[in-house]
Amino acid sequence: MVIRQLLASAEIDRLDAEVLLSHVLGVPREKLLFLYSEPVPDAVQAAFVRLCEKRKTGCPLSYILGEKEFYSLPFFVNEHTLIPRPDTELLVEWAIEKAKGARVLDLCSGSGCIGIAVAKNAPVRSLTLADISKEALEVSKRNAARHGVEAEFIETDILKDDLSASFDLILSNPPYIETDVIQTLEKDVRDFEPLSALDGGNDGLGFYPVIAEKAFRALPEGGWLGLEIGYNQGAAVSAILAPYFENIRILYDLGGNARCVVGRKSVIKFDKVK
Repeated sequence: MVIRQLLASAEIDRLDAEVLLSHVLGVPREKLLFLYSEPVPDAVQAAFVRLCEKRKTGCPLSYILGEKEFYSLPFFVNEHTLIPRPDTELLVEWAIEKAKGARVLDLCSGSGCIGIAVAKNAPVRSLTLADISKEALEVSKRNAARHGVEAEFIETDILKDDLSASFDLILSNPPYIETDVIQTLEKDVRDFEPLSALDGGNDGLGFYPVIAEKAFRALPEGGWLGLEIGYNQGAAVSAILAPYFENIRILYDLGGNARCVVGRKSVIKFDKVK
């Protein structure tokens, strides 16, 4: 069987099939067009069929391949981590300038993509990656090593534990999907990505008040907090930050959707909430 026939026999989306076959062959997908008449060894055919069968179950391509590109960097991912998404790059873009010389915390870090991408593009003073999942932290350790980024790794439950160090910049993409909405998500998200990284409680806002209060106490005057949010949560999260932070802004993506809320700690407000 030649490559053209093998691709035609795959009972999955054509683009997905090309990505999987290029992965098995170890060649860029763009080169497959020039290899259509090349015969495929039996071992390659078998490996390709196995990956296609996995894709048929709805398993995301990124989990099958074991990595996903984010902010022009490749990151290891598995079933213990959310798959990095382009939407989150807006938070990284905002954070890079704020991170110069800063002690940076990536909270609910998952694969570590936010903190590591920031540290690769800004001369941070230090980077800490914190997550409730020991397995996710193992993935983030691999990603930090892959990109030559030094970091501290902390296993913590932000809903129960206080932050044990001081930081200048705290970034987080916490769970923010409403519990009742989880079952309406696409199958590849609902059935494969970690529920603990998706479910933000009944209103989707469960993590934000806790993060706002604990981040406020871990930041110096003038320190910054940057949070990813759901597209319809800008006003609500801004209101949650208001007792603790000033210069609160909603960041919008190119489609006009709210993606992040950011704010700066005010010492004046500290006197009101301490």
